[in-house]
Amino acid sequence: MFSYNIKKYRQGRFTQEALVEEEGLSPQQINGIEGGRKFVSTESLLKIATALDIEVYQLFIPHNSKPVIIEETPENERIRAQLTDEIVEQIRLSVNKSLDKVKNKK
Repeated sequence: MFSYNIKKYRQGRFTQEALVEEEGLSPQQINGIEGGRKFVSTESLLKIATALDIEVYQLFIPHNSKPVIIEETPENERIRAQLTDEIVEQIRLSVNKSLDKVKNKK
């Protein structure tokens, strides 16, 4: 869902090259992220969301569903930051687990 959403949110707004220039990542990183072959760091995740002018959580929900609007309050900002950190950590653990499986097969 994550890779798919990056492509969908940038369509009509950014080419991969323009997104690379906007966020300061390499073309190989963006290509790998969108292709589901590379994991994105927390810093890069925030850069991508900022460049696309969306909230981080929007990269993880189905794109074809009705947009989720969250009221801007200090409490919601705190919750959003906490959830973002938790999501990134869960993804990181999942990717590391998959990479460990690949390493163990060698």
